[in-house]
Amino acid sequence: MSEFRNLFVLRDIRASRVNLMMNDYAAGLPSPLSFLGLGDLLARRLKLKPWSASVLPVLHAVHASEGRTKPEMENKSNIFSPIEIMEDMVGSVTVSVLINLPGCESENALARVLTGCRIAGGIIQNDAVKVQALTPDGSAFRGLRRGYAMLAPEQTKRQVISKGDNDSLANIASLLFPVERPAGFGWIVPAAVGYHLLEEPNLAPRRTHTRSKDVPHVFAEPLLGIAELVSVRNRRLTELSPEEFVSTFWHWDARGDMILGHSAYYSPSNELSDLTREVSIHG
Repeated sequence: MSEFRNLFVLRDIRASRVNLMMNDYAAGLPSPLSFLGLGDLLARRLKLKPWSASVLPVLHAVHASEGRTKPEMENKSNIFSPIEIMEDMVGSVTVSVLINLPGCESENALARVLTGCRIAGGIIQNDAVKVQALTPDGSAFRGLRRGYAMLAPEQTKRQVISKGDNDSLANIASLLFPVERPAGFGWIVPAAVGYHLLEEPNLAPRRTHTRSKDVPHVFAEPLLGIAELVSVRNRRLTELSPEEFVSTFWHWDARGDMILGHSAYYSPSNELSDLTREVSIHG
């Protein structure tokens, strides 16, 4: 991961109609992967290296909507189509996002490219988002309003993933909901943590109507993992050293047949694959 020399916080973003369906296995909160998507969009708008952003979402408030409302429509080629993500669970959120963007030197430039952005399909409501440069250590959390950082779990036994088979899902469920919760159990939740590729990117057929002519379209399965919510007032965050601080951030990482949002979920025995590296380096 790149050194954290371009660290900012996007403060108190309010967004509505946010998709709270992380994937087939987890729902109720915005996915940490959606914040990585926002980070990559900002990097591309700033003409920076694609896939280089690292993010740490801090959730201040999440309110699930009750019932469906009429989807917002947009005229596309004289045909009105819904522009929201059509999912079963959406809501309004207030979040701050710590983001490292290698090559970005300007708070004002970052604030400008936020215009029109979305979080998990939800429209950002702020007229202007306050952007502030930070020092890459635990002091970055001390000025934030109360909220919970969404982290990869600290305990190794919780750094597990499931591709959807019954045994691995049961293992994650037993970790999330043990018979007895010991002292210091913490607040852990199911989370979307990445994708399992079903095709090799360099062998996948070229498909029409894809988003990019350069990035290969590859079918994939969702992966389930565990995330931990930690208060920004907790000394576990406020006293982080620079080295520890870097390890808390989500960052796209590709190894073998998996693309994950945090390296904590990988076994040390996994080797970086040239095939999935191709996905991560395409612009």
